[in-house]
Amino acid sequence: MRENEVEKAFVDAVKKAGGKAVKFTSQTMNGVPDRLVLLPCGKCAFVELKAPGKQMRMLQRKRREQLLALGFPVFCVDRPEQIQPVMEALGEWEPGEPVPTGVGTEIPELKNMMLLEGGDAE
Repeated sequence: MRENEVEKAFVDAVKKAGGKAVKFTSQTMNGVPDRLVLLPCGKCAFVELKAPGKQMRMLQRKRREQLLALGFPVFCVDRPEQIQPVMEALGEWEPGEPVPTGVGTEIPELKNMMLLEGGDAE
């Protein structure tokens, strides 16, 4: 299975839940997640989609930590069977509460890492 197949299934699941999974890119910040997920009642999360067995790059994991520190859920999904648990976790989550954990692909923790001025990893 390819990443674009996982991504299409995820986008369809978000749409079915009444939300939008907007393709997210940034001209000024590398490593941001693939999709900005907008759900009813003002819920917002980020999702990185990968082909089965692929891991987030180091800079992507750093961006995840930065977004988590701001209170946004960030998930990595690499298989279709992870989509429904992620959607359920987002459905139960309320902004301002601790972000859901333990769903999606397990993301290895980062070692100490600094970002240079331009946003690239050192």
